[in-house]
Amino acid sequence: MLLALTVALSGTLALDAGATGRVRATLTRAIPANRSSGAHVIVAWKLRDASGHLVSPSRLFVKIVCPTGDAYSTTFTSPRPDGTYRASAVVPAGGIGTIVIGKGSTAFPLTKPIHR
Repeated sequence: MLLALTVALSGTLALDAGATGRVRATLTRAIPANRSSGAHVIVAWKLRDASGHLVSPSRLFVKIVCPTGDAYSTTFTSPRPDGTYRASAVVPAGGIGTIVIGKGSTAFPLTKPIHR
């Protein structure tokens, strides 16, 4: 049990190190710009460390923020067997402005950020 706790904590520390930019998220599917409030969109991505290796922690979130920043929706997901992520997220009031991917209080920088 102590070993499992140590492994879990070391994974958390590695993700915290990702906040410095060593772990980045890359969207693997285009996000449609014209979806209306309440519609579902598929957000798919992968995480890679500075060496280019896939990183696949469990229970990540994807947050869609509207262009004005005053509304958002959050969806949680875990990695798929191939180490990638896919979530069906709800478009918030106001539409899609930015996408945030993270774990806990850590947000991973996107390799190609979306800002509308």
